[in-house]
Amino acid sequence: MSTNSCMVVIAMVSASVTTASAQTLKEQLVGTWSLVSNSEKYQDGKEENSFGPRMKGQLILTPTGQFSMFIMSGDRPKVASDPTMPVGPAVAYFGTYSLDEKDKTIVYRPVGATFPNFEGTEQKATVTINGDDMSYVRSPPILSPKGPFVPTVTWKRAK
Repeated sequence: MSTNSCMVVIAMVSASVTTASAQTLKEQLVGTWSLVSNSEKYQDGKEENSFGPRMKGQLILTPTGQFSMFIMSGDRPKVASDPTMPVGPAVAYFGTYSLDEKDKTIVYRPVGATFPNFEGTEQKATVTINGDDMSYVRSPPILSPKGPFVPTVTWKRAK
């Protein structure tokens, strides 16, 4: 390979690395994500996953600021009942979102939710992205009958 060819290859690699690292948080987040894990950490240090080991979920973030998220147990029994009455555990909500590029945070604003207390609120989380892997940690804690907890949810970009 000639010196000129090597320089062109090096320039192309450098440009692609610079382009990838120059992506905004929004450019990195927009798309469809599949659930990998969920961990709920309580103030007493206890951690659990309410959705079980075979949980399923999907998060969709559009370029126009819309989102939908579904997380459910993979062990829910099939039942002969009304499909409008979900068999839990499951949580789903949809609405709009905004991002803070500097603080690496996302704020969900649910319009509809299986848990009505989420509707009309702001659900803020700190986001970490590494290639096709994304996780976020909610803040402040979510209130529950077991006590306040902070969820950490991990996603993988759907292919």
